[in-house]
Amino acid sequence: MKPFNLMIYLDGSSAARRMVAYLAPLARQSHVNTTFLVDEAHQDEAEMYFFNAEQLLQSDHAPTRTMRGATPERAIVLETRASQPDLVAFGPLRKEGWRRWLGQSAIGSLARRLTCSMLLMQGRPNELRRALVCAAGGPATLHDAQMTASIIGPLGGQVTILHIVSQLSLTYKPEERDPERLADLVMEKQGEVARNIAAAKTILTERGVATSVRIRAGMVLEEIQAEIKTGGYDLLVIGAHRARTPLDRVLLEDVSAEILFNSPIPVLLVQNTSDF
Repeated sequence: MKPFNLMIYLDGSSAARRMVAYLAPLARQSHVNTTFLVDEAHQDEAEMYFFNAEQLLQSDHAPTRTMRGATPERAIVLETRASQPDLVAFGPLRKEGWRRWLGQSAIGSLARRLTCSMLLMQGRPNELRRALVCAAGGPATLHDAQMTASIIGPLGGQVTILHIVSQLSLTYKPEERDPERLADLVMEKQGEVARNIAAAKTILTERGVATSVRIRAGMVLEEIQAEIKTGGYDLLVIGAHRARTPLDRVLLEDVSAEILFNSPIPVLLVQNTSDF
């Protein structure tokens, strides 16, 4: 199996501890190389952070320890540039009171600056088993599926590919708007969206991941939140898709920020570095 490089930022927070426990089953896989990162502001506590994380990990192959930068954001950026991990994971990085926006700004900045995918710990998940992949239906959906398969596949997990139909009233008859019927109708159309979703499903199933397709109709953010509430998911996957115009960039970043800061479960933001 192809090596997978995982980096986890440690700051002594409960979110960081949950992140280590959440990703431990993946990190224990023989093909996964794990790095623990601490920023220089916590250098006095670094030894304790490393030791506690290793105790939670309980892996047969020892993780790499490293320290960089003076702030969490700088440390993460510097280390990802140096080691080029496939995935970097960290907690909310939020501050209390009036400083809270600083943490949100740092995460938004990381989402724009990182060239690798990032996983933000949200909520209190018990395990990593069921993932919801939000698919716009473009070619980048295949990248999202590949990264999800790399994380969920070794754990024997399940995936639901979710596509939101926003212009339902213009496309489908009233009797065709049931979610179960919608999935069949969209996949039968044989357009670009259907082909990309089918290809993403193939990528996942070939990696041993049980995969289903779910179609919802309405506003994107509202439907994602509704699906999370009813689906019992442990991970939300969204794509950091390329924006073609400045307006696209603003709209995409706004949607991504809303999901990142309001999701009740961990969010995987997939960076797409090449085209299919």
